[in-house]
Amino acid sequence: MGLRRLIASSSLCKILGGYTPGWAMMAFLGLSITGCNVLVKPAPPGPDMQMIASEACDKEQCEAEREKLLAEKAAQQQEIERLQKLLGEKDAFIRNQQVRQQDQAKTLQETSSQAAHAQIKLRRLATRPAAASTIAEAEIAMESLKSSPVSDAERLLQTQGQRLLAAAAASYAEDNYAAAMDYAAQAREFIDMVSNGRMRKASDQLFVSLQTPIPLRAAVNSNLRQKPGLKAAVLGILKKDSPMTAEGYQGDWLQVQTADGRSGWVLNTLVEAQVGKREVLNY
Repeated sequence: MGLRRLIASSSLCKILGGYTPGWAMMAFLGLSITGCNVLVKPAPPGPDMQMIASEACDKEQCEAEREKLLAEKAAQQQEIERLQKLLGEKDAFIRNQQVRQQDQAKTLQETSSQAAHAQIKLRRLATRPAAASTIAEAEIAMESLKSSPVSDAERLLQTQGQRLLAAAAASYAEDNYAAAMDYAAQAREFIDMVSNGRMRKASDQLFVSLQTPIPLRAAVNSNLRQKPGLKAAVLGILKKDSPMTAEGYQGDWLQVQTADGRSGWVLNTLVEAQVGKREVLNY
């Protein structure tokens, strides 16, 4: 009876005009019980909430990417600094090596010059057997060159050597053993020029200091150049018969000292050895 009064007092009973059949009451109770058992599901997030979540996710991802890029940049900068330091150390090492090589080359040149001066002094005190031995060694070296084909440039050098050997023999016959040894030593320098040229390629040519300076004269008007090579700057013109002294060579080029004190390079095919009247060299 209490339940019936409750239902009767409800709005449904009022709608039905106070009459509540049994089936209606049962239906109402079923609906009430069913409604109590249904869980209320949360409403799905709307578009605004999804956008906010997406923006938060993108911000976190961008921040992570930014931190990753900054870390990579820092690592690259450290690597650049390491490589720059290594490059600086290598440059310093190369400079030190170049300085050492220059010092060694200077020392070697000074030593060679001193040895050449000593040899000249010894030749001025030459004896007959020493002169004969020096001439014989030069003649043997000359014959070894003649046993193989020669180029035009080599033939010219051989001719100069042969002239000096002839002058050495003539001085020896006159009992002038010092002059004979000088001529023979100069002839040997020409022979060595040919031999060294055969052993080395053009790109491998090195400067060779002459153990015996060679008095020369210009066979024709020739260019005195600043460096060995046809493209080197021209320091001046050496007129035909101009005297000079060869002190070294590199490939086909002679380093010479002119009578007026100029130093430069001249092609070895443009000069010839002075044979005959000789100046006394002060060493």
